Amino acid sequence: MRVIDMHNHIVAPEVLAFLEREGERYATRIVKREGKRFFHIYKSAFCPISDKFIHPEARLADMADEGVDLQVLSCAPFVMYPEVPPALGLAIAQVNNDALAAIGRRYARRFVPLASVPLQDPPVAVRELERVRKLGLRGVVIPPNIRGQGFDEAKFAEFWEAAAALQMVVCIHPFEAAPHGVFARYAMSDLVGNLYDSGLVAALLIYGGVLERYPELQIVLYHAGGALPSLLGRLDMGYERLPECRQAIPRPPSTYIEQFSFDTIAFNHHMLRYLVMLYGHERLVLGSDYPLPAGITHPVAEVQALRLDAESEAAIRGGNASRLLRLP
Repeated sequence: MRVIDMHNHIVAPEVLAFLEREGERYATRIVKREGKRFFHIYKSAFCPISDKFIHPEARLADMADEGVDLQVLSCAPFVMYPEVPPALGLAIAQVNNDALAAIGRRYARRFVPLASVPLQDPPVAVRELERVRKLGLRGVVIPPNIRGQGFDEAKFAEFWEAAAALQMVVCIHPFEAAPHGVFARYAMSDLVGNLYDSGLVAALLIYGGVLERYPELQIVLYHAGGALPSLLGRLDMGYERLPECRQAIPRPPSTYIEQFSFDTIAFNHHMLRYLVMLYGHERLVLGSDYPLPAGITHPVAEVQALRLDAESEAAIRGGNASRLLRLP
């Protein structure tokens, strides 16, 4: 069984070049600090630029050292730019998608790319999703909302319909470039806000009936599912006691768990064992957040430390990701 890292990031050379030319339109600059280069987004977020972040060849040695056979490449989360006008969102999405598709063709045995789409304009996002499916991409990464608009809203229905029809796994990655209030302190946006946003979007997809309407949809919630595992009991209580929580779904929220997968980026072995015990090994996929500083340094060892049976460990190390991506 191949070992598949389902959560890692890349800014392809073509995307870097695009942002060097057009970055001001995306509130993004390339800056130097202490001899190193960074993306500077919305005057508040910094993302380090390294060879391993830009060039796929530079990560092959690390993959070999860690025993990772295949990386599922997604753009850096800020590259989704959900706050820019749709035309700008489409422009950078197409540069990113074409670049990652080329990497996937060049290194078909090492990298599987995920698309990005401009959900600011759902019809445009659907057309781009259809285009990249023809390029061979098998999934898409999206933010948890579009400028506060929840994905249970009717305007996004055509995106979910297309993702289901095209059999594209949908990976949800939160990112807030300019956090406000308490989320601007102590890196709270990353450490706490991302988990909150993942739990909220999952709850909306359940209560809004999106998963009920498209039972073939598969959603990957990065960062070990965020807050969703802790919320499911309370969501079931809401379904039992509050009429508005039953308007779009005929069964308890926890019964939709089979449409979700969680990565292993929890920084807590007890939490990962809990997820396996409660939801089954089928729900977990390997993740690293490579090569970003807040990632898991030894993702395969994280799974081995759980001391699961051979079948469960193999599923988490690569079998589940292979199934979600429909890999040959």
